[in-house]
Amino acid sequence: MSENENDISLKYIYELLKKEIENPALQQIEPDTYQKVATSLGSLKGQGFEGVEAKVRDRMVELLSASARLLFEVRQRKVHEEGSEPLDYSRLTDEEKYVLDGEQEAAGRLDEVVAATTKGRPKVLEAISGRVREKRIVVRFVKAQEQFVGVDMTKYGPFQQEDVATLPLENARSFIEAGAAVQVHARLL
Repeated sequence: MSENENDISLKYIYELLKKEIENPALQQIEPDTYQKVATSLGSLKGQGFEGVEAKVRDRMVELLSASARLLFEVRQRKVHEEGSEPLDYSRLTDEEKYVLDGEQEAAGRLDEVVAATTKGRPKVLEAISGRVREKRIVVRFVKAQEQFVGVDMTKYGPFQQEDVATLPLENARSFIEAGAAVQVHARLL
């Protein structure tokens, strides 16, 4: 750990990563590990260095970010390995549980569509289609956009850079994929 109890050092993450790679089972890590990495990165990025010191800081940010990402990926790979021991949820951080929950939800949706299709249940598929057409996504525009008519035949815009709007899923995805907007995850705020 570093001087601030909410910060985490590159050496500490390296040791966690090394231990995780060397052991076949998922290792126990502090539940707030990723939060401390985020705090450390925010602190590092906020330091107003110039010249060589700025380059060192930037490299530390890159290394800490890459190490944390690798730690997360190694742990996720262990969660998904076939033939491994049953998953011990107590060894997962809340962030890892959040990802696993989303994956399980996606798998459940796939099963729902396949079952409705193969069991001849068109009404279930119609209900699913209706939910998709009604779904709205909150986006923040990173580029100005002219007024447009959405898939729901409603007029939207015009939007300036940094404007936030709730759009039909299909329209929101088009803007996101084009790099004109980013999704706002309101439940994470």
